Amino acid sequence: MNTVIISQQSVEWVKNPMHRDVYMKNLATSHNNDRVSTHIVRIDKGGEIVPHTHKVLEVFYLMKGQGSALINGERVNVKEGDCIVAHPGEEHGLINTGEEEILLYAVFSPANC
Repeated sequence: MNTVIISQQSVEWVKNPMHRDVYMKNLATSHNNDRVSTHIVRIDKGGEIVPHTHKVLEVFYLMKGQGSALINGERVNVKEGDCIVAHPGEEHGLINTGEEEILLYAVFSPANC
């Protein structure tokens, strides 16, 4: 595969149908590599990434906002600058409890889409 540059400004927000008021910009995906997929994720005020699991590793970094994360079966407050590592099979989720949108940078390994 060839090296590519993907400008997030050229990628459209896509509604995530599994979650409430959650939108994604799919950057690196299985279309251009087989190792990781990367996404900018927006959770609008009051929105939620509902509890779920993956067969792959997910790491997400809060670039903006605050919320209540489901980590290892319990709710934990998280904020801008926090990083969450969800191992395969571990249930996780995130509710936007703040007054502004949450922006996440999410990485899945291996690529899940």
